[in-house]
Parts: sequence; structure tokens; C-alpha cells
Amino acid sequence: MLSLGLAAAAGAALAGCGSGGRSDGKTVLEFPSWQANEGTFAVWWREVIAEFERTHPDVRVDFYPLPYDSYVDQLTIRFAANDRPEITHLPARNAAEFAGRGWLSSLADRLADTDIPRTWTPLQEEMLLDGEDHGVLLLGYGYTLYYNERLLESVGAGVPTTPEELIAAAEAITGDGIYGFGATTAPNPDNYTELAAFVVGGGAALSTDDGGFTADSEGAIAGLDHYRRALAQAPKGIQSQQRNELFLTGKIAMLLDGPFFLTELDNASEAVRPDLKVARAPFPQVPGGVSNSVHLPAGLDPATADAAWELIKLAASPRWQRRYTEVTTNPAPREGSVTDRAVAETPELALFQQLADEAVSIFPGHQAHRERFGRISDLVSAAATSLITTNESTASIAAHLQDELEDAMES
Repeated sequence: MLSLGLAAAAGAALAGCGSGGRSDGKTVLEFPSWQANEGTFAVWWREVIAEFERTHPDVRVDFYPLPYDSYVDQLTIRFAANDRPEITHLPARNAAEFAGRGWLSSLADRLADTDIPRTWTPLQEEMLLDGEDHGVLLLGYGYTLYYNERLLESVGAGVPTTPEELIAAAEAITGDGIYGFGATTAPNPDNYTELAAFVVGGGAALSTDDGGFTADSEGAIAGLDHYRRALAQAPKGIQSQQRNELFLTGKIAMLLDGPFFLTELDNASEAVRPDLKVARAPFPQVPGGVSNSVHLPAGLDPATADAAWELIKLAASPRWQRRYTEVTTNPAPREGSVTDRAVAETPELALFQQLADEAVSIFPGHQAHRERFGRISDLVSAAATSLITTNESTASIAAHLQDELEDAMES
């Protein structure tokens, strides 16, 4: 009861950030997003919103930033207090949790009147709850290897195509303040995605579609061990931003990330930028992630819900999906959005699209696991910390993780 009271109080305090309802005779759609101040994504959103407001003069969109690190926590508090923004933008891996609590509207009927179901990336399945879509995925991707060509050549290594080749090159490079690999080596939600990329990339999984867990399987242990050995060649105790800075200054030779990291390369020093390249991630199977998604909260009045859906539908239209690819240099989820013009300007897009098409999701497939992803992520992140900081065997850590995951779903 105390927690609910605090949540309600915090939600009331946060309500002042938004402006849903009506103002100056217009319907106002509140739209908080960490992307409101995020480079090219903010540019695209503001273009879409400007077009929407031009064609819907009786509606205004209040698009404003919230920090990513506390974004999900802030929205959780607001939804618990029944103070829900009309446009709900989420990290896609958290969508099932919100939907499972009854906080998001089903979009099944609305999507049935569009071509989205047949033109969208297969990773749209991450939006399913009880067989119905509760959001529209805005970015699904395959992991890419970013590498420093000069550092690889300095030890006679080519671009790695297997985990063992990656680890061997990283071990040869590490020394004298230079690291062969870069990753998040401090406790962080990114521990889950980086660890799972190695497991899924190797053809294994941490969980099954029928509700079981396989963290202690032979394949998963092999992936965990590759992850552990790669991180042994990474700087200790760093977050993703520090990792990025070290890569851009030539102190890290390789890292794994999504296509959105490409624009960061422009921030590299003049001496380093020509050496930074992209390639297929060095795994037999392409590990894939889902970045962000957009939703309608449950409980909106019909007119407001219709207005909010019109904005989502515009963002999903062919014109704006092509524009998304051109502006953000990420492959939009709509089929055919990577145009010849976009590839001519950003050649890496051809690879990004291929990887997205082949990607196998690193996130749980079973609905109950999706709904409790926060807890699963915490446990996997704790296992990652053990792999990084202890001498306990990989098999032992995997067995402990398996037990904790099973207990978490039974409790």
C-alpha cells in the first residue's frame, strides 16, 4: 500500500510534465520520449509531427524529452497512477510488461485496416500479447561488428567471422592501454543484450518458446564462455558511453552494436575515423534486437485514441518509413524502406538491412517471460557480473542462473 501511495504521489508530481487533454481549442497529445533530444531520431520525429499537425490543425503534439536511464521507471510510476501519455513510446523490450499489466490497448482491429501486418519486419512479433499486437515496432535490427581496421592489421588479423577469431584477435591486440574488445563491464541493463548476443549468435538460447529455460545447456554455456573470454579483453567497470568513447579514440579495437551506432562514428577524431569500419557480426546466426516501439495506452476516449493512432499510422506510412531510413541511417521496419538513394548516401545500409532480415531475437519468446522481462534481465545481468568479476566456472554460473530463472517464474 505504501508503494502504491508513493507511486500515485510521484505520478501526480510528474503529471505536470505533460499536457494531454485540450488547449486553445485543440486536442493535445502528450508524447514524452528519450528520443526527443536524440540526434537524427529527434529530427525524424519532429518532421513527422510537423506534417501531422499540418494535416490535423485541430491537434497539437507535445513532444518532449525524458532521460533514457530513468525513462521506464518514470512511465511505470505514471501508468500505475493512471496518468498515461496519449502517445506511449517504449523501449520495445519493455512493451510486453506494460501490455501484460493492462496498460496498453490492443491494436489488432486498427492494424487489420493497414498493410503493416504484411509489410513489417518479423520482429514485430515482440509486440504480441495473447495473439494480438499491442504496439508498432519502430526499429528491429541485427547486431553489427564495428572494428578498427588499423588495430586488426597491427597484429596481422583479418575481420573475424567466428567468436574464436574475434577472441584471438582481441587477445593479440590488448596491451599498453589498448583493448581488443569493448563492452559494458559494469552492472547495467545492457549486460543482458550483450551476453544474449553471444548466446543467440552461437545458435543457442537462454529460454524456450514453451516457457522453459536453457541457460545451463551445452550451447548456452559455450556462448557464455565466448562472452566471458571476449570481455576479458575489455576495459573493466565501464558503461556503454565510456565504451563508445574509447572506441572512437582508437583505444578499443572491436565492439558489437546495432545500426544506430553508425552515426556515432562521425564523432571520432580525424586520425581514427578512416580506420573505423562495419562488418557482419562474427557468429553463425545473426543475433537480433528490438529497439523501440510506439503504443496507445488503454483507457483513452475514442476521439483522442483515433487522433493518436493517426500519428502512429503516419509514422508507419511508406513515405515516412523511407524518410526514417534516410535520416537515421537505420533500416526502417517497413519492407522496401531502404532505397537506392539511401544506400548511395550510406552504403552500410545494405548490410544493416540484410542483418535485420536474418536476425533472430535475443529476447524471450514466451509470453510469460516477456511480461516478466525486467526480472529476467536483472538475473542475467547479475550472471554477467559474475562472469566478469569472479573465477567461478562458466558452467557453475550457468547452473546458478538456470535455477534463479526457474525460481523467478515460479514465485
